[in-house]
Amino acid sequence: MKVQTVLSVDVLKSESLIHKTVIIIDVFRASSSIVTAFAHGAASIVPTETVAKARQYGKEGWLIGGERYGKNLEGFHFGNAPSDFSTERIKGRDIAFTTTNGTRALVKSSKGSDILIGCFLNAQACAIKARDLHRDILLFCAGTRGEFSLEDGIAAGCLLHHLKEQDPAIPCDDEGLALLHAYRNSRDRLTDLLGLSRSGRQLISRGRQNDIRDCVQINRYDIVPRWRQDRLIH
Repeated sequence: MKVQTVLSVDVLKSESLIHKTVIIIDVFRASSSIVTAFAHGAASIVPTETVAKARQYGKEGWLIGGERYGKNLEGFHFGNAPSDFSTERIKGRDIAFTTTNGTRALVKSSKGSDILIGCFLNAQACAIKARDLHRDILLFCAGTRGEFSLEDGIAAGCLLHHLKEQDPAIPCDDEGLALLHAYRNSRDRLTDLLGLSRSGRQLISRGRQNDIRDCVQINRYDIVPRWRQDRLIH
């Protein structure tokens, strides 16, 4: 078993996914919101690439959530913040979900043998699940519009930290090694550090600084969403 790290959607080569467990990381905010939604009782989540497709699910009685370029969508039940997904609103419900970066990453991951959703909130549980699948692991940072995002990279380092807790000898590439040490050197000040990132600054400028706090709580949940057929379950 070895660990490979991909730093953004546009870097990914689909053939690199074959026979691998893929962990999709989109900290601000799709992965964090998906994990939180399942922790609060969502039955399933169907990611859609387009806003129009999500709206179609809404017409069929589904709950719909998501964003475009960080902004909530008119007529949607939820945006893309973990705090949107409270138990009383979503327990037992199916949700269609569309985001700028996270859903694109999911679609590009379709050739993976297993596809998991990871972030700070479920890092340890996700690492354990990935190890138990006994395949090579690909840490897939969704990034922002095709570019690397600091928060996804540091979360990849967090996941690798937990993988190495289970097996210190597990090999990783240089990207993973750099992110592992970046995480270990910053884990006590993640809110401050990631507030300085491009995505963090954007959230703060929109009055969403609490989203940063909500997304960087390490190992808050033991939920590991996974892809099955056409949707995410847990």
